[in-house]
Amino acid sequence: MIDDKVKIRCPGCSRMFRERASRVRDGFQINCQNCSKLLTLNRDSEDPFIRRALKNAREVRAALEAVPATTRVDMSARSM
Repeated sequence: MIDDKVKIRCPGCSRMFRERASRVRDGFQINCQNCSKLLTLNRDSEDPFIRRALKNAREVRAALEAVPATTRVDMSARSM
């Protein structure tokens, strides 16, 4: 089973939190769940943790696309 969330490290408070890979894309904005700092995920960011989160999200999305649609539906029904 593929985990559909990626870890994001806040540059403000250095805490880690998770977000769905389908939402984590270049230009996506999210508030840190710990300090509420607004993060803009940008592939040109100097922060290596933001670039890594974007890369991991791309890899997860690609892996999920490679799984047949019927298997994805079955797995999502089990998680409920």
